[in-house]
Amino acid sequence: MSTALATITDYINDGRTILQDTIAPYRYTDDTLVTAMNVALLEGRRLRPDLFVYNKRPLGQHGVQSFQANDGTELIMEEPFRLAFLHGMLAHALERDQEDIQDERASIFMQFFNTILTGSAGLKASG
Repeated sequence: MSTALATITDYINDGRTILQDTIAPYRYTDDTLVTAMNVALLEGRRLRPDLFVYNKRPLGQHGVQSFQANDGTELIMEEPFRLAFLHGMLAHALERDQEDIQDERASIFMQFFNTILTGSAGLKASG
């Protein structure tokens, strides 16, 4: 089994690289990125509930996995969809940013998220 993007820490570390936010003090705090992942997981549940039906969660724990901190907890997700959740986390983090250029980047990351999860890039405007 691959260990790529296995834990919340993996997602945050890779996310920081993509965001070019690798030198402390970070522009995006751990708490901000953890919240962004939690939101991405909720959105993923809305788009693809089937990804959350069968997993290794302890008996009696239902719903969507969430995180409290960047503590190395495993993110339970099938490997083919892990990249989608990285992009979803980045999209949410960038959406909260105040710079106009971040809106375009957030849209691109959200499009990757949707495309990987649904297989569709969404509707395009006709010309």
